[in-house]
Amino acid sequence: MSGQYPENVKMHFPGTLYNLIDKAEVEDQVRFLVLTLDHIINLMDASEHMNSAKWNLKKVEYFLEDLQRQSSELKECVAQYQKPLQKESYEIRIKRHFRTLKKILKKEKYSAQAWEQIRRAVRSHLQRMDIIANNAKKRV
Repeated sequence: MSGQYPENVKMHFPGTLYNLIDKAEVEDQVRFLVLTLDHIINLMDASEHMNSAKWNLKKVEYFLEDLQRQSSELKECVAQYQKPLQKESYEIRIKRHFRTLKKILKKEKYSAQAWEQIRRAVRSHLQRMDIIANNAKKRV
C-alpha cells in the first residue's frame, strides 16, 4: 500500500488534540476512540473511488470490518458510562480534521497520491489511538 509516493508531503495532524485526550478522563478517551474509528471507517469506506490506489480491496474490506468490530465493542463500553453525553470540543475538532481529509480526496479526484496521504494520516491516527487505548487500560 505504500512506497511509490513522496513521504515529505505535509499533512496536518491534530497532535495537540491527541495531547489533550492523553490527559482526559478514561470515559472521554474511549468516546474519542469510538468517534475517531467511526471517522476513519467513513473516510476509508469508498472502495468505488480506490481504483487509482491499486490497493487490494479485499484487504481494505477486512481492515474496515476490523475497525467496525472495534468500534462496536468500544460503543458497548461507552453505553455503560454514567457521564451525560454532551458535545465536547474534541468532537468538533476531530470532525473538522476528517472533513479536511475528505476534501483532499475529492479535490485530488481520489488520485493514488491522495489515497497515499490518507493512508499515512490514518496510520498516524491508529498509532496515537493505540497509545491512548493502552494508557486507558492501565488507568481502569
